[in-house]
Amino acid sequence: MNKAAKKIGRRHFLKLLAGAYAYATLGSPGLAGAQITRYGKLADTTRCIGCKRCMSACKRWNKLEVERNELVSDRETDLSAQNWVVVNLRADAKNLTQRIYEHWACQHCIEPACAGVCPVKAITKLPMGNVVINEKKCIGCRYCYQACPYKVPRFDFEKRVTRKCHLCYDRIPLLNYMKPACVEACPVEALSFGYKHEMILEAKKRVYKTKNARYILGLKEAGGTDMLTILPTKPEDLGLIVAPKKVVNHNIDKLRVTGAGFMGASALAGFMYTYATLTRGKEKKNRDNSD
Repeated sequence: MNKAAKKIGRRHFLKLLAGAYAYATLGSPGLAGAQITRYGKLADTTRCIGCKRCMSACKRWNKLEVERNELVSDRETDLSAQNWVVVNLRADAKNLTQRIYEHWACQHCIEPACAGVCPVKAITKLPMGNVVINEKKCIGCRYCYQACPYKVPRFDFEKRVTRKCHLCYDRIPLLNYMKPACVEACPVEALSFGYKHEMILEAKKRVYKTKNARYILGLKEAGGTDMLTILPTKPEDLGLIVAPKKVVNHNIDKLRVTGAGFMGASALAGFMYTYATLTRGKEKKNRDNSD
């Protein structure tokens, strides 16, 4: 084994050791769900300058299409099959003079509802923390979108599959320690990536020390997520989707989603049957009048 390999191995061991100690001794909210072998991403809105380099890097790495002017303006940008990461300017409803840039992407729930409702098991929660869609297995049913508390997965009408941020699982295997493309591109360290327990501790430290940091999104929402976001106020004050604090029940949600799909299909079939009956009756009446 060469010196570089020994150095990486020793550093990895020390991180795990330190994480185990923090996990065992601190016991703060959120830390109990942070396995020391899982990664996490931290977005700090108090540091973001809205340069959108994270969006650009995501598109380059994942070969996504770039829309005209979307990376050089403050216009509202929504998630889509070609936008896995977006940066939008947000204002505090209770303090309109306070504005922040919000980095938004898949929250990578610890127990993802999208994976629970997928009928073909195309969505997987990897041990590293990434929630990944296997596009080769996806059938485009869009149940995942309906189940997701944040409405993140988006349908690609050209490829006929659902797509979203996968936290660059193809960049961060355990052997090379690469960061996700968006994190690597951030020039002001508004994005961080590392072991989940470290991200939780860092977020709590920033909230304690920074005047404008007051809320950590992801500690409890949807049962906890592997993406954390530091906000100056509560999500609802910034116009963000407010997810329930508990894990979405996969079985109940699957019944709800598939039930809605069945009812929709039944309604369509009923409409088509009624239309065909009326059309047939009209044609018969016209024939009778012509005779």
